[in-house]
Amino acid sequence: MAIFHFSAKVVSRGKGQSVVAKAAYNARAQLTNEGTGKQHDYTRAEGLVFSGIFVPKNAPEWVQDRERLWSEVEAVEKRKDAQFAREVQIALPHELTDEQRRQLITDFTRENFVRKGMIADVIIHRPHRDGDQRNDHAHILLTMREIGPEGFGQKRREWNGKAQLQEWREKWEKTANRYLERHGHEARIDHRSFEAQGIEREPTEHLGPTASQLEREGEQTERGDLNREIEARNKERERLKIALRTTALELAGAERAKAEEWEWAKIKPKTRAPYSRAGMVAQQQDAQRDFEKRSKKLQERQAEQRESERQAQQREKNPFAGRKGEAEQKREDLAARTERTDAKAEITEAQRARMERDALREKAGLRVSSGRDREEDGRERERERD
Repeated sequence: MAIFHFSAKVVSRGKGQSVVAKAAYNARAQLTNEGTGKQHDYTRAEGLVFSGIFVPKNAPEWVQDRERLWSEVEAVEKRKDAQFAREVQIALPHELTDEQRRQLITDFTRENFVRKGMIADVIIHRPHRDGDQRNDHAHILLTMREIGPEGFGQKRREWNGKAQLQEWREKWEKTANRYLERHGHEARIDHRSFEAQGIEREPTEHLGPTASQLEREGEQTERGDLNREIEARNKERERLKIALRTTALELAGAERAKAEEWEWAKIKPKTRAPYSRAGMVAQQQDAQRDFEKRSKKLQERQAEQRESERQAQQREKNPFAGRKGEAEQKREDLAARTERTDAKAEITEAQRARMERDALREKAGLRVSSGRDREEDGRERERERD
């Protein structure tokens, strides 16, 4: 199944970021910031499949130089919270070959970014060897100012809107699906959310490079834990859905069997002579009981699914509510066990005291009375009073 992922975020000085460093990391290259002289070396990083810079027709030749391009971008921006570039991350269909994926991302970039006047620094990475082998993906760094023969001009605010991002997501779906169909694959992607598609499944959070690396090294992260909880809830939903479907099929079978019994009961007595009336009545009663039992079972499973979905919605609103509920339940269970233990201890202490008293009475030559003896003594005293 092809995976849809299309996200965009801003690289800014206000976040303590450097677009030169970001470009070096994406390209697995060594780049020096010409303004600060700081060097960024990511040549040891693995996974590079393709890199290329795509520019509008009126752009000067020097923008093809990755180091100078992004150094100029940082130099133009003077504010301490300046926004340098926009980075788009896209999951590429793993069903395609490397060359087909390169053609796909190239066509999409030229049509949707370069044609509008942006410079696009495109990188394709292959999946990490210890990660999901379907995770072929692209990083696209986009300039935020228009470019001309004299250099960078004004920023284009219309490139920042949510409507623009939504348009890019829709066009990526159409372009990727066209390539999948062209190369004979049945898989398709859908830019809509699970809810909009009518799929009862929670989306997981994107881990990002830092959390992904920590998870690969065996260290659990907060976002990784959240994704594991979401996956567990998704599996439980799927389990309940399968159980409901199975029960519905069983119920339908019971209904058919009951209908057949009713039809058989309508047959004239002479055609069913080998069967006794009592036997037929018993079969109909068994079928009715079986039908009622399966109906009750279906209702219980439906109630279970509704309760599970309600709890899942509560956990989505407050991921820590479930943990608090579990802690409270454990405290209640511990209190109940403590009360039972105290009660048992009191009974044991009473029995021990009675045994000691009886032993003393026996040692003193007194008769040790049993419970029945004490009851007889009590009844005798009542008769004497009467």
